[in-house]
Amino acid sequence: MARASVGKRLQEVGRELGRIRRRGRQVWRLVPWRHRLSLGMALLVMGLASAGGTSSAIFLGKLVNAIGPAADGRTPSGAVIARTAAGYLALIGLGYLVRETMNVLRRFLVERTCTRIDKDMCVRLVAHLMRVDLASIAQDQVGALYGRVTRSSDGFVRFLRISFLDFIPALFTGAFAISYALMEQPWVALAMLGVVPISLGLTVAQIVTQKGVRLDLLRTRERMDGTVVEQLSGIDYVRASNTHRREVRRVAKAAERKRSMELRHHFQMSLFGCGKALNEGLFHLIVLALAVSFYIQGRINLGDIFTFSILYLNVMAPLNEVHRFIDEAHESSLRVGDLINLLREPIDPSFKPVDPRTPILTRGEPLFVAEEVGVRYPRTIENGRQALQGLSLSIRHGETIGMAGRSGCGKTTWLRVLMRLVHPTAGRVWFGGVPLECVSRESIGDLVGYVGQNPFVFSGTIAENIAYGCRDVSPQGIRKAAEAACIHDEILMMPGGYKARVAERGQNLSGGQRQRIALARIFLKNPPILILDEGTSALDNISERKVQQAVDAARADRTVILVAHRLTTLLDTDRILVFEDGKVVESGPYSRLVQADGAFADLVRSAEQGRLPLSPDPDDVVEAAEREEV
Repeated sequence: MARASVGKRLQEVGRELGRIRRRGRQVWRLVPWRHRLSLGMALLVMGLASAGGTSSAIFLGKLVNAIGPAADGRTPSGAVIARTAAGYLALIGLGYLVRETMNVLRRFLVERTCTRIDKDMCVRLVAHLMRVDLASIAQDQVGALYGRVTRSSDGFVRFLRISFLDFIPALFTGAFAISYALMEQPWVALAMLGVVPISLGLTVAQIVTQKGVRLDLLRTRERMDGTVVEQLSGIDYVRASNTHRREVRRVAKAAERKRSMELRHHFQMSLFGCGKALNEGLFHLIVLALAVSFYIQGRINLGDIFTFSILYLNVMAPLNEVHRFIDEAHESSLRVGDLINLLREPIDPSFKPVDPRTPILTRGEPLFVAEEVGVRYPRTIENGRQALQGLSLSIRHGETIGMAGRSGCGKTTWLRVLMRLVHPTAGRVWFGGVPLECVSRESIGDLVGYVGQNPFVFSGTIAENIAYGCRDVSPQGIRKAAEAACIHDEILMMPGGYKARVAERGQNLSGGQRQRIALARIFLKNPPILILDEGTSALDNISERKVQQAVDAARADRTVILVAHRLTTLLDTDRILVFEDGKVVESGPYSRLVQADGAFADLVRSAEQGRLPLSPDPDDVVEAAEREEV
């Protein structure tokens, strides 16, 4: 039983060391050639630094031999000792100077390379995540994903740093020390090497016992990151509902779990560290005893005892670094694994269209055509819900189309299909006579302007937010767009006007202001297709009417698709598409759909009676209340 357990442990260790080697090769393959050359130069410098360090130990032994009594018992004169000591001290000092100069150069080469790699990898990782299929990352908490991105990049660079700043230099130093000892006294060299198996055995045991703990700690930190980001994102609601104590308790519970895991982990690590130190001390005594024995036998000089003692400490340097390298390389390999997995996430097909073609927009001709389109979300998103099923419709360029339906009926999913944010699992879609899979992101960005219920705003100035994604922008154009979106006057009232700073996610703006900034961005961009997915839901009635007038003015030569939170907003549309269970069940103008007494008429009646989970017009609610009082 015990033998089988030991064999199982050794197999596990072999797998771990194999994974570290694999990760090392993967890391090296990710390093560009120009950076590999810099690291190669650093290796050459490491060799010179190690030679300088070993020479100091050798010259120290020779100094002791030179100033000590000769074999016949005579002691050199003071002048001779002074001259000899001065020469050897100069050589020792030169060795230190060479070593430290080379160490500075080595650190510069490695740090310059690592900081460049860190920058390049961070940019590469973010650029990759900007293009991955959204379905592959939709299930991740934003904070946890951000933590994984930063830690994986850090782990990649850390792997290089501990290799080229700590482990390899120490390995060179130990190799020089062992080589000199082998040439002088092979038995002393063997005694020095005797410490290696036990130290490596303790390191192996450490890896096996702490592997799961390290991984658990890593994932616990990611979950805590996600929890804190969620709490900060919803801090307004947390305060309004007076649940801040509950949220603090959530963090406290997770932090306590992490604390106890870390304490147990660090205590066990200290026990392994104690065992390694005692083992190293024992073999240091063995080396000293062996050297003294050889001195008594006359096989070595007194100074050689000092030399072998220092050389043994030089051998201990790589051993100590082996412990730390394997320990940290194991943790870094976990993070590098995350990095590799993130870089392996598939690129969204919209960034690499098959046979890319540009849609042709002709007024009155079909713009969007869907034939039996189906969309089923992955199991990790919305529990694999079938969002669209057998959807067939046609929208002509220049039409103003309204979309209505209960929550979850497929309206937003259809819009996401048009913008290639979600990909159909069945059927075909044509955009301007071109299969949707042949339309590039550049074409969609140029042709489509989109405003959602929660528009994207970022930390920057008001002007920068309005100009986001637009080319050839002028201050006059930004102002006209803001006026069309009914936010110009409010911007002028802000400190700094158009240079006023927007907080992260627009937290210092109201919901209506964020939507109007997004609308101004679309008016400035002036695309031929406008998609408003409840894009005016946060506006008051007066602002919404003004914005609606601006949208109506832009309808002349554009296609406008509206998803309205107030059904009366769809009165002036050319057609309304009524969605139900992922397909269009009715289509036509507002008045005809109401008269048809079908699904849309039910929506209108429910909205009037306040039973539909849509946001009713506040003025309509007031008027209804006044009528009831009369």
